[in-house]
Amino acid sequence: MRTTTGNWSLHTEFEEWIGNITLRYYFNKFGVRPMQMLLTPICFLVALHASFIFGVFYATLAAFPILFEETRGWDQITGSLAFLALLVGILLGAIVVALNQQYYNHIYSTSQCMPSPEARLPSMMLGSVVFTGGLFLLGWTANPQLPWIASFIGAAHHLELLMEHQSVKFGSRKPEHPEHRSTRNSTKSALVGLIHDKTMKSPSIAYDNGEVTTLMSTGADSLDGIAEMVHETWAQVIEVLIAATTSVLSAMKDVKMLGLQHKLTHRIQQLRECELWASSKLRWIMVYYNASANALGIFSPAITLVMFAVISVARGGNLDTETAFTTMAILSMVTHPANMIMTIMPRAVAAFSGFERIQAFLLRQSLHAHRGTLPKGTMNSLPWNATTGDLTNPSTAIQIRQLRIGRKRLVLEHIDIEVAAGSITIIYGPTGSGKSTLLRAILGEVVPVQGSISLSTRQISYCAQKTWLPNGTIKEIIYGPSDLYSTRDRENEIWFHEVTNLCCLTHDLNSLPHGDRTRIGSGRLNLSGGQRQRVALARALFARCDILLLDDAFSALDGETEQAIFDNLFGVTGIIRRLRTTVVLVSNSSQYFQAADHVVVLGDHRIIDQGNWQNIKVKAASVAKFSSSYDTKVSNAVLSAKFDELSAQLRANAETEIDLARQTGDPALYGYYLSFIDFENIFFLIISTLLYAFFITIPQYWLRLWTELDGRNTAFYVSGFLILSTLSWISTSAQMWSILIRLAPQSGLRLHQRLLHIVMSAPLSYFSKTDNGSILNRFSQDVQLIDKQLPSALQAFLTQIFKLLMQIVLLCMAEKWLTMSLPACMLLVCVVQKVYLRTSRQLRFLELESRAGVFLNFLECVEGLETIRSFGWSRTAVQGNIRSVDNSQRPEFLLLCLQRWLNLVLDLLGAAVATSVVALAVAFRGHVSGGQVGIALNIMLVTNSTLLKLVENWTMLETSMGAISRLKTLEETTAVEGGRGWNPKTPENWPSRGHIEFKDITVSYPSGAIALRNLSLNVTAGQKLVVCGRTGSTLLLSLLRLLELQSGKIELDGVDIRRVRLDYLRRRCFVAVSQDPLLLLNETLRFNLDPDASISDDALVVALNKVGLWFHCFEGHTKLGGEPATVINVPGSGEHPILDEKVSNFQELSVGQRQLFALCRALVKVSSLRHSGVKPVVVLDEVTSSLDPVTECTIHCIIDEEFTKKGHTVIIVAHKLGVLEEHTKTGRDALALMADGQLQEVIEDLGPVVFQRFRQLE
Repeated sequence: MRTTTGNWSLHTEFEEWIGNITLRYYFNKFGVRPMQMLLTPICFLVALHASFIFGVFYATLAAFPILFEETRGWDQITGSLAFLALLVGILLGAIVVALNQQYYNHIYSTSQCMPSPEARLPSMMLGSVVFTGGLFLLGWTANPQLPWIASFIGAAHHLELLMEHQSVKFGSRKPEHPEHRSTRNSTKSALVGLIHDKTMKSPSIAYDNGEVTTLMSTGADSLDGIAEMVHETWAQVIEVLIAATTSVLSAMKDVKMLGLQHKLTHRIQQLRECELWASSKLRWIMVYYNASANALGIFSPAITLVMFAVISVARGGNLDTETAFTTMAILSMVTHPANMIMTIMPRAVAAFSGFERIQAFLLRQSLHAHRGTLPKGTMNSLPWNATTGDLTNPSTAIQIRQLRIGRKRLVLEHIDIEVAAGSITIIYGPTGSGKSTLLRAILGEVVPVQGSISLSTRQISYCAQKTWLPNGTIKEIIYGPSDLYSTRDRENEIWFHEVTNLCCLTHDLNSLPHGDRTRIGSGRLNLSGGQRQRVALARALFARCDILLLDDAFSALDGETEQAIFDNLFGVTGIIRRLRTTVVLVSNSSQYFQAADHVVVLGDHRIIDQGNWQNIKVKAASVAKFSSSYDTKVSNAVLSAKFDELSAQLRANAETEIDLARQTGDPALYGYYLSFIDFENIFFLIISTLLYAFFITIPQYWLRLWTELDGRNTAFYVSGFLILSTLSWISTSAQMWSILIRLAPQSGLRLHQRLLHIVMSAPLSYFSKTDNGSILNRFSQDVQLIDKQLPSALQAFLTQIFKLLMQIVLLCMAEKWLTMSLPACMLLVCVVQKVYLRTSRQLRFLELESRAGVFLNFLECVEGLETIRSFGWSRTAVQGNIRSVDNSQRPEFLLLCLQRWLNLVLDLLGAAVATSVVALAVAFRGHVSGGQVGIALNIMLVTNSTLLKLVENWTMLETSMGAISRLKTLEETTAVEGGRGWNPKTPENWPSRGHIEFKDITVSYPSGAIALRNLSLNVTAGQKLVVCGRTGSTLLLSLLRLLELQSGKIELDGVDIRRVRLDYLRRRCFVAVSQDPLLLLNETLRFNLDPDASISDDALVVALNKVGLWFHCFEGHTKLGGEPATVINVPGSGEHPILDEKVSNFQELSVGQRQLFALCRALVKVSSLRHSGVKPVVVLDEVTSSLDPVTECTIHCIIDEEFTKKGHTVIIVAHKLGVLEEHTKTGRDALALMADGQLQEVIEDLGPVVFQRFRQLE
């Protein structure tokens, strides 16, 4: 907006907040706060305990030489035998610990739960007595006149105490986790499980802001090395980015239909830039931390040697070789642990920050159980007459008393309903009257303000208005959590076939390549809307619950299929009557009221009327305003029996496989990665690394020259040593600045942009074949690797390479014969590395991909939370999450084991090399000086360490490149939607008429099956064409080029649309309204209505008024936190702050209101294009299938007034003709019937006789 308006004073709340953060805030956060945490009682006491234990151990070891050599006069060989007493103590302590561990394991295995801490006390109590006696004996026997054996006994008791204390400290873990490194994985798994469990107990909300996914990925991973630092500010921006990405991925079909992929790509990339900007201050803190830590390791040896040299010279001495090189070796070992403290603190802060966010989420209020329980009654006899279907002496299944819903905005009030067991109740009312909310209240998902709801059972079968189907086979979905191979397998199989037959699924299943074992795919894109509803209905019936709630469960079905299913279920001899199931059905169709035992009519936030349909229909005024005189759906089953088989086969996806790149290594990956980084950044990184390697290595040679001059030119060498150390510190700080501030943000931004472009440009078939969890995993885990682990691995790898080169050069300058061990070392290291890398790369790929299952499980559970809880499947969902987490941890645990093996092998190799160097130096001691031996030994040890680190960093770099490999493979294997279209030379106002001509087109799905065959159709400019038939949506998809033509062509105002770029075609030539309206909840109302910011606020308000949403939905709205928001109710003022509110801050829209919102967006876009001289074609796909007649009539009136009468060509795909008779005009409008992928008939004479013909089909 700043760029567009030129007003640079505009800013967001986040920018204002982050700009006010001071250095004091960061000091308190990363300086004071960690110290406060370390001084908490538990941390402080554990530290004291460890200090005491290891202090006693050290004191014992230090006392032995004094006790036996100086006091008793033993020689070194005899005195060393006294240390056998310590070995005896260790063995005794180990025996006690082993016995106690067996006892502890026995308690654990018998009770199947963790024993109380007191179970560890026996060894502790024994140790307390032994310690007192051991300390007394050890101190008492210091007198050389007393027998020495008492000292041995005292020392043994000391060590026994230490072992027993350690058994208490480290033994209180589950027997299944003996490895210390597995604690991290266990903790992370527990956190993910806690987050998932809390999600299953939280209120179901329509506005998923991505918090759960962010907590699962970033919060839990703050324990791992992937997350160097995760501050609250950074985590919040990541949360917004993941939420936006998730919402776009889950609605990709609608995004492409609306032509918003480029706009949303730009928006997500903006959020990515905000994330990197928020992380910039934290990256600077990491640079400061590393600079401070490196200063300790670099300047400590220099300052120590300089001070020693100055003092020695002042006293008349000099710095000799033995002192210099020994001091350097000792200081390098001592400063490393102190060095690590500075690098560990940011990780500790990140972990605690992640814990705090998770804790805040876990402490939120859970969904409270507010429903009462009714007795089920005897039910020994049928509660209904098998002949007439009338209820006879029923018990009560659902009882609602004085219910009021909506605290700040009234939804329902004074609701009193009593539903008899075994009855069929239909809830009817206009859009937004609270029908779905009432069902959710019965489910327990909406907490009423007052009143009560009582049920006879808590397990309820539920079909939501928006069908929820998890990814899996059709049979797995219908079975639910039931065991497919249980002892009741025969009975379940019979019931399964009966249910699928009742729901008219048998023909569809027989047509699928793998029958009922066909996977539906992520996002259910492999099934049509009608098939999804029938599968969900079959699942509800298969569960055989006592209560069945259906929320407009027939809206996507054609007329004949709906009638057949309704008769199978709700007829006098239907399965519902035979099972005595209590049914509450929300419906916008009045044609089935006569089959109901009870009808409830809602309106004006209350019950207008209720009772038997025979009594209600007499009072016609109560329902006349909501119902139409007819409710017609076109019978497609008669027309398209054969094509149904073809369409089912082509939509079926045999098996969705996760992309696993099993590569042995691809050198081209490095070039691919470096291509996203500017040359100057790479050059600066290499130069700074080279300088650091030079200045950190050359002091060894400088020290040799210094020590060989016998104290001469001390000032010169002191200054030179300090200068070299300073330059080393400057170069390593510059290196950290280059990698963290320059290279990592740049590569992360560009790689994310490339990934986003690849995904957004992929054809629709890609999203039907790929799980959303797998795609989201690329935007979360892979991006984290690219941001944090990959740059650090590259920096460490380059550092070790240059250090090795400098050390080899220095070694050759010292003594060339010592270099003979290097080839053997390098050969051994290469062999080990080759064996290790081959396995670690595969495990790393497996680890990255296995996390996709955890993401998919979370996304599915959040989407279907209400359905899962209604069926009572929460425990099964939690267990499914545990299985997903276990599967994701297996490769990670194996990778840890492999790393331990590598460390062991390399450590043994280092010990062997060091021993060889010492042996060679002793063998040739007559040919080398002390300085040469000192520098050779130090450099050889450092070189060996460098070789070992080089292998580790190379391996880390190779495994981190897995994210780059996945991106490169994705780019190479993912097709680009639409190929390379181009804009032909057309007038600026094209299209100006809207004339469409389909010329013998044939359309096929990616599977190769034919969808439309040799179809020719002429749509005149300004005509309203109503398309009926199951392939009507396919016609729209081909028009929008979501499906490409196999032959023929489609011309719009004489221009072949295949020659037009997709973004131009969808944004400028067509305005689409889909069956599932796109609503970006984390974006503003203005962005949702007008993403291009092309019209004024007043025009937006006028559009909202036309569809009835400005006053009806948004008047008096409240934010989620309860703070009232300003609402301007009078259009024309020109300032409307409500448009800048996020959609998630408004009350949830019903399905009908969402359709009105989508239509409002179409009005805005058409108005914007019309002002630019363009007359786009308006296409609507099943926009009225889930609406009541009043809302349906409203939508058609708007279509007539705003589109048809203003000369726009309108194409409507509809199964339900409904009120279309009143909104069609003979001679202008037409009705097209399609079946078997072909055009059957085009009717232009749309008189009453035509619509009567379709009503007779019912």
